[in-house]
Amino acid sequence: MVVGLGSYIVNAASDCAGCHSGPAGFLSGGNPFFLGGGQVVWTRNLTPDPDTGLALTRDQFLEAVRTGRDFHAGQTKMLVVMPWTTLRWASDLDLDAIYAYLRAIPPVANQVPPDAKEALPLPPSIPFDATTYTDGVVDRKLKGADQSFPAHRGYAISPVVLDTSRRGVHDDEGRGRSVGVGSYVANALAHCNDCHTHPDRTADGSKVNTGAFLAGGTVFATPPPLQPLLKTVRATSANLMGESHGFFREPDDSYARFRGVIRTGTLVDESPPRPLAFPMSLVAPNLARLLESDLRAVYDWAKAVPATSGASDVPHQPPARWCETAADCGSGEACTGGECSGGTCAADLDCGTCQTCDAGACQPPAADSLCVLTAQ
Repeated sequence: MVVGLGSYIVNAASDCAGCHSGPAGFLSGGNPFFLGGGQVVWTRNLTPDPDTGLALTRDQFLEAVRTGRDFHAGQTKMLVVMPWTTLRWASDLDLDAIYAYLRAIPPVANQVPPDAKEALPLPPSIPFDATTYTDGVVDRKLKGADQSFPAHRGYAISPVVLDTSRRGVHDDEGRGRSVGVGSYVANALAHCNDCHTHPDRTADGSKVNTGAFLAGGTVFATPPPLQPLLKTVRATSANLMGESHGFFREPDDSYARFRGVIRTGTLVDESPPRPLAFPMSLVAPNLARLLESDLRAVYDWAKAVPATSGASDVPHQPPARWCETAADCGSGEACTGGECSGGTCAADLDCGTCQTCDAGACQPPAADSLCVLTAQ
């Protein structure tokens, strides 16, 4: 039973395969993340292969997830890219289930290169207090360590104070529990903040950046092998909670629309439905495996999150579209440097991510564009 629970978390709620699967096999690691200045980290082989796979004991695994400690030989800086700052708030039972599942999957021999991150200004780890949530605007006591998907723990680990007058929308009896479970999925397992808050942490890294909570704005570069498939070269994470421009604040917002986006991987309210851009194109198929009640819980939680206002609540550019030749672009557009450009525009918002509107036409970004250089 615990292995099955771990599979559900790994393959639905947490989308571990999105980063840790690659050419060598399922959860075999080996995908690089280039962090600038010659620094690069590689996703780890999580399979139980005795020579190249996950070698951590259960206690070491929990310590790595809870504190960011890197147990690999020679590493003195904490784990980066890996969203342990979210997973650390999961219950002991759910983390045990993940570990049990990782020990049960087939081993894959895949030697992953060592990380090069010594030049990054990182500590060895960050202490974890198992009794108190400290990542948001309010510190709260933590309970439910021995429970799976505990609703009260979900309320405790919300970075912002939830609007309890809007606790769910689909029934009377289960409203409070649904919001709590949705918060647990979003804030302990699904890493929503990591992509949809920009930047995702405060300047000192100590807390979630609640001032821009889930208002989007992070630029992601589509990996070159995926560009011809996804037809994009870069995209900006969506504004979800903005008071004026957030997805969940739009007049046509409904659970049916949210469900359609996640279940189909497309923007179902557009005609024709536009596929989700990277990395959501990889995340959505896993979230689509959530039980209906858990997916509904995420929506109920979203409706209880207070709107984000201020400078971060802005609309974002659509994805910059990939091309091999001008035939891949629209009428009157050109294919410049592998992306469609030259379309008519009145402002930068009419152009693809990182492009600019100049003299009524969308121009590809310059080589020294900060938008491109800081894309994840």
